[in-house]
Amino acid sequence: MALRWSLTVAAVLMVVGIAGAAETPEPPAVRLQLRSDIRVPDDVLEEARDEVVRIFAQSRFEVVWTDTAPDVTVRIAAQVLGFARAKSQVMGAAKRTPDGRVAHVFFRQVQEFARIYHIDLSSMLGHVIAHEVGHLLLPTFAHSPTGLMRAEWDDMQVRDAARRALTFTDGQAHRIRAARGVFP
Repeated sequence: MALRWSLTVAAVLMVVGIAGAAETPEPPAVRLQLRSDIRVPDDVLEEARDEVVRIFAQSRFEVVWTDTAPDVTVRIAAQVLGFARAKSQVMGAAKRTPDGRVAHVFFRQVQEFARIYHIDLSSMLGHVIAHEVGHLLLPTFAHSPTGLMRAEWDDMQVRDAARRALTFTDGQAHRIRAARGVFP
């Protein structure tokens, strides 16, 4: 009798486990490749990558850093390319090209922004990377009035970034999923 009861309990636990697994699908993966045209300290890059992973995880995406077949290549450049002055407030640019999608991040502008607003450089770099990648994953390049995809960041966005609350809005995350053919 005890053996039969144990088998029944094991069968119920197995069915519950299978049902639970069906309800929690794997998060969709975003494959990113990191390239830098300048020397950025390894610890800054590693912490920025971790920040990007955390930001996307909050919207139920998995980030995979890879050197092969990326969805987006993140390229860190010294400063704004194609602008008349190095003091531009533009920290990044997103481009769709025949060779793929590239998120350009302008390191000197990110450094200056982090210095002015007294925010950790790695955290700021991670947020700028996530913002530019967001442009390339969303169906349009559009900015939004709130969240990580806001066009201009002010004290409020910086405070949210510093306390790890600057993320994609639910609507943005849903649009990224829909654009990738992944539905909740």
